[in-house]
Amino acid sequence: MILTAILLAVALQGTPDERRVPLDDLTGLTVAEVEARTGAAPGVEPRDAIRIVDGGRTLELYPLRRFWRQPTRDDAGCLTGFEDGSPGDNPVERSRGLATSTGLLAFEDGRLLGVYRDPSTSPPASIRAPAAVTAPREQLRQPRPASALAVGPGRLPLSDGAAVLGRLEPSSVGSALVSLCRTLPASTYRSDPGMDLLWGLVGLAALPAVPFRRAAEARADRDGGALLASVEAGEDLGMSPEDRAGPVRGTRVLRDPADPEFAVIAIRLGSGTDTVAKVGLLGVRGLTVIWKVERDAADHTGLRALICRDPDNRSTNTRPGCSSTGFLLP
Repeated sequence: MILTAILLAVALQGTPDERRVPLDDLTGLTVAEVEARTGAAPGVEPRDAIRIVDGGRTLELYPLRRFWRQPTRDDAGCLTGFEDGSPGDNPVERSRGLATSTGLLAFEDGRLLGVYRDPSTSPPASIRAPAAVTAPREQLRQPRPASALAVGPGRLPLSDGAAVLGRLEPSSVGSALVSLCRTLPASTYRSDPGMDLLWGLVGLAALPAVPFRRAAEARADRDGGALLASVEAGEDLGMSPEDRAGPVRGTRVLRDPADPEFAVIAIRLGSGTDTVAKVGLLGVRGLTVIWKVERDAADHTGLRALICRDPDNRSTNTRPGCSSTGFLLP
């Protein structure tokens, strides 16, 4: 989001390097072909998506973010998002519209089936207008737009597997995936000796806990990663989700009272290069895994957040493993 703020700040400076790809031109292409047409970072692979095998269909739902255009220079930054029709005249509003775009690219049997909007990951109105709500925690807990990835507010996501396609909102006719790339302003940051010393002291205070944290991260990657890698979408668990997940620390099995035959196995993983632990999620109907998502894809598709939504579609600790602000960490 820092990059987005910088790009919005320089939206009036210079002419952007623009790429416009009509969504109709992408339909039917392979993942690699869409990657090339959009200029996304190379190496898009199934682990970047929600993988669904259900009802005789094999689907991959990629977050729009995975196909953001990659800058070609170190001093540049790009915004990628949806635009309907002709672009507006206000460059700041145009950039803001791209920055807040969310959606999914759905591939079936390796070919792009469609591009769908998902407003549920957009900030609530009170966050876009901070004057309405002043407490940060209350901002985070404002009701969100309903997500098509769940059959209803507060329900576990994708409980009906491939049927989710019937709820996704198709992009408007004439919509395009647009990228605006600009040269970023040179950094004006100057080191503050007092703040540097303060952060140094904070780091020293946390230093004794580092070996324990690293050991926990390594265990999560080893044990949780092994569980996640042991089964794919469409395969049989061979036992109940509770029995399969029980021996592995950092796992939870979540069930929906409205649909007790469906469960989500939430698996804690190491943080990798990030500062927060990642998760893997398995959607299980009976004993069969009908969908799988892992690491960054769990965040970027919004599935991790949907686990912690209550019936009013607020981010809360409504389920075990969720913080009071709706952050899932098994």
